[in-house]
Amino acid sequence: MGGIVGSVMEKTPVGRMIIFKKAREGVLSKTRGQYPSPLEAISVVQKGGGAYSPKARGAARARAMKLEAEAFGRLAATEVSKNLIRIFFMTEKVKKSKGVEGILAQKTVHSGGVLGAGVMGGGIAQLLADKGVSARMKDVTTAALTAGVQSALLIFKKQLKRRKINPRQYQQKLNLIAPTLDYAGFGSVEVVVEAIVENMDIKKKVLAELETQVSDHCVIASNTSSLSISEMQKALKKPERFAGMHFFNPVAKMPLVEVIRGEKSSDDAVSAVYQFSKQLGKTPIVVKDAPGFLVNRLLMPYLNEATYLLAEGVPVEDLDRVLLEFGMPMGPMELIDEVGIDVGDKVSHILNKAFGERMAPAPVNEKIVQAGRLGKKTGKGVYQYETEGSRVTKSLDPEIYSIIGVEPRANSVSDEEILERCILPMINEASRCLEEKVVASSWEADLGMIMGTGFPPFRGGLLRYADTLGTQAVVERLKKYQVKYGPRFEPAPALLARAAAGQTFH
Repeated sequence: MGGIVGSVMEKTPVGRMIIFKKAREGVLSKTRGQYPSPLEAISVVQKGGGAYSPKARGAARARAMKLEAEAFGRLAATEVSKNLIRIFFMTEKVKKSKGVEGILAQKTVHSGGVLGAGVMGGGIAQLLADKGVSARMKDVTTAALTAGVQSALLIFKKQLKRRKINPRQYQQKLNLIAPTLDYAGFGSVEVVVEAIVENMDIKKKVLAELETQVSDHCVIASNTSSLSISEMQKALKKPERFAGMHFFNPVAKMPLVEVIRGEKSSDDAVSAVYQFSKQLGKTPIVVKDAPGFLVNRLLMPYLNEATYLLAEGVPVEDLDRVLLEFGMPMGPMELIDEVGIDVGDKVSHILNKAFGERMAPAPVNEKIVQAGRLGKKTGKGVYQYETEGSRVTKSLDPEIYSIIGVEPRANSVSDEEILERCILPMINEASRCLEEKVVASSWEADLGMIMGTGFPPFRGGLLRYADTLGTQAVVERLKKYQVKYGPRFEPAPALLARAAAGQTFH
């Protein structure tokens, strides 16, 4: 607390008590009490009095330092500390990795191309420019290109307003984005990221056309979130230089990139996309070309089960509250709105077709979509959204219950069941992904879920959390829900084998 008022309050016992109370309230509002260190730091400062000032000397300072050392000792031994340290070492592994064993470091990319100027294409072009990579952004209409440039402009304006960049840097970065209606300049780019509509036939046609416009050494990547990289490769004469590069929305904020290896992707192409992702400041993981790849495949059972619970009459507020208290950055209902209810419904049907009954979509998504409520992007989804300037506020619209045809019943399902029914299917599916080599290791699966979905870092990741429960306990609980709710909860053979052998994921 600054200014004259703050200075006066700091000098009185009552004033200091109010300052520390407000500080604790501020920390709890952001951490929900899941991270002990900020609260411990406040406590140490409070107990130490003014001994942290530059003028402090003697016994008072020695006592304050002793308090700090004791607090550090308590915190260092906590599971939260161990999990956060573990995540640090996971990210360090990524920094040192080239994505593929035995591959040399790739040269820095200076020029790139982006096909598509929609939400994702505009975001990718902005990211390239922000990191000093010139970006030629192609689309088929001037209106689309204008929208793409405007979306980049908004992000740069926010950076300027927050003084992260100065006016000169703002103009320099913006000038790196070159919108175009043709392939002019694509012959000299080093990497092209395709981010057009999620339609396989259209993607194949555009990729085949693109291949004739770029140099032989240009790496081509697709930002698809659900379509097969191996299938797209069939449209290319040099499929070995093609791989997936799945960014998450919003591109500027989400740290994860899934680098997808198709059947014919070369080690050089996979490594080039991996290292380019790191150049852009992202955290990449290499995944196999399989339906949903890794993150969407694990996230969909979570969102789907939350929607099943909604269909059973569990109030929206309860669903979001329980998962927020668990540590997720937002509740499943709000996340569904953020992703887009229509998008989630489409992906759920793709995974249902690929994996059968265990991915059967919840029955209410389609009803919400038919009512024209597609989520935050349309102002109405599970929640309704109002925009005032740059501020967006959400509120629950009770009409959602009449749309899906249920009567909300508070406490109809326990908090424990809500949590287990949402989280356990993700663990179950992750065990299948490891068995199928969708991802190479448990730590990479954990990193993907933390960086791609915001799975609580203090829990160490999805599979680290499974280890704290115990694989035998996970299997027992899944079997309990399988009896009650069917094949969505049938334990995977790989998980059953791990539990029978008393093995953990780490």
